[in-house]
Amino acid sequence: MVTYLENQVLIIADHASNYLPKENNNLGLPISFLRQHIAFDIGVKELSLDLSNRLKCKVIQGEYSRLLIDLNRDLDDPTIIPEIVDRKIIPGNIKLNKSEIKLRIKKIYNKYHNEIDRTIKTKSVTVILSLHSFNPIFKKKKRFIEFGILSNEDKNLSSIIIGQLRLQKLNVGDNKPYKGNLFGDSMYRHGLSNKLPHALIEVRNDLLSNPTKIKRVSRLLHKTIVNSLKKLES
Repeated sequence: MVTYLENQVLIIADHASNYLPKENNNLGLPISFLRQHIAFDIGVKELSLDLSNRLKCKVIQGEYSRLLIDLNRDLDDPTIIPEIVDRKIIPGNIKLNKSEIKLRIKKIYNKYHNEIDRTIKTKSVTVILSLHSFNPIFKKKKRFIEFGILSNEDKNLSSIIIGQLRLQKLNVGDNKPYKGNLFGDSMYRHGLSNKLPHALIEVRNDLLSNPTKIKRVSRLLHKTIVNSLKKLES
């Protein structure tokens, strides 16, 4: 029987940062956009740090805004450098030359995924968890889902986590509010391809709107993950 230890979990946070280097001139967007979900997953940087401290495990965070390049996409995905997001044109991504695309891939995308690859090979990683957040309002409608657990063809760990969250009377989406089966995304690349148990956890971002709420969610997820790892062994 395989034993899954807390400190052998790897947490990744593809969209933890809204950082854009000065030379990108905010990609031609108003500065207010960079504080919104369009640029990053609100609250995930702080959540991933707090949760990794509780689990005493490694965390790897994306260091740039997803508007520059989306780390949770395959290199062949046409949306990897988005020209339109939520019906908003991203001027700094229109008609990029090949050298700029290659630079972003090398400096941001490859650096991030290579670090994950190295960590899996050298740190005895047995489980990968990806943390994301989503907006509470979509098309002017309230999303009542509090957590979304996304999965690809390997649903084993995801199904256990869903069950553990529902035991706590939480409103949990199974592959909602998004689907988790994008070819070449982070869980496909690092979880499925390496045959490691994995799950992507989405948190509604109004539950991460201040430090107190973030710690509350972190405590809840810590309990959930510890119990899920025990279930995974049986």
